[in-house]
Amino acid sequence: MRKSKVFTGVLIAATMIMVAGCAGTSGTPKEESKAAEVQTSGKEETEKTEGTEAESKSEGAFEGNDLIPVVDGVAEITCGATTTGGWTYMYTSSAAQVVSSNNDNINITPAITTGGGENLISVATGEMPMGVASAAYIYNYYNGNESEGIAPNPQLRTLYGSPNSFLSVIVRADSSYQTIEDLQGARVSICNKGNSGQLLISELLTVMGREDYYDLQYLTPSESYEALNTSTIDSLWICACDPHSSVTEIFNMPGGARFIEFSDEQKKLFLESCSYLSDVTRPAGTYKGQDVDYNTVGSPYALVVTEDFPEELAYQIAKTLDEKYDEWTGVFAGVKGATAQNTIDTAIAPLHPGTERYFKEKGYIQ
Repeated sequence: MRKSKVFTGVLIAATMIMVAGCAGTSGTPKEESKAAEVQTSGKEETEKTEGTEAESKSEGAFEGNDLIPVVDGVAEITCGATTTGGWTYMYTSSAAQVVSSNNDNINITPAITTGGGENLISVATGEMPMGVASAAYIYNYYNGNESEGIAPNPQLRTLYGSPNSFLSVIVRADSSYQTIEDLQGARVSICNKGNSGQLLISELLTVMGREDYYDLQYLTPSESYEALNTSTIDSLWICACDPHSSVTEIFNMPGGARFIEFSDEQKKLFLESCSYLSDVTRPAGTYKGQDVDYNTVGSPYALVVTEDFPEELAYQIAKTLDEKYDEWTGVFAGVKGATAQNTIDTAIAPLHPGTERYFKEKGYIQ
């Protein structure tokens, strides 16, 4: 059909030249040559345009699916975060901001959820493309936990990691509690159910044989701040990265707050029981009134997807978070330590192929 249109155009041009010749002066060789050049140029331009379109299509650009629609050329990715205000939400939202602002074809939107448990269920069942969760949740959902009724989810993959979190026991500065044992029977918030830290703390209480040792409360970190401020709870146990907004508020409240350390024996027990934990130290001065280092255990968080997450999008996200690390820490200082190397060292679920491809290109892994 295209050849017919070109041939018709040639006939029309020839007819016009003949008509012009009949009307007066006949076309010179120079004029005829010029007409031929215009015709050839137009044909080459058409072929160039069609070639560019074909090349664009052959690049295999992501065209969207039910979980990640593409709107005006932009992949719209929802990422499960947690309740607003905490470190986990800030980690997720800052990553989303850096990735979205540096990639014209990606927009990540954080979604408010109850935390890592809800996120991993949604990701594993194909209801959400991406979510953040702690190592405790990733370990349980990737490997399965029969006692908790959690089936293995081998389809889960690590997209990118975070710095280590800190398991913390907090009391009011003027309280009489000095040790973990002093808190027996006390009102202790271990964060809301579904919160990543809550799962870890529940597991550690079981390891210690102290499921009924405390009067457990299930409050969000912000609710725990209010409860400590009004003395309606005695302690908050939380596992989160620094700086955490609710922990900052607790240490800034009238009278202040302080940490209680676990014993060396308890920390050794935790490390032996949970392979994803490691020794960590919170430097003095991290929070108002914290005059000494706080030695505890902790584990990282990670952005988690499934193996079906588009490889090119995973590659772009990992590349951006690595190359724009300084920009990312400028948006939220709490992501310091969220490096490619830490992602490699602490990943529980295997790296996503897109992340792995980028890390191999950079020489981070073989």
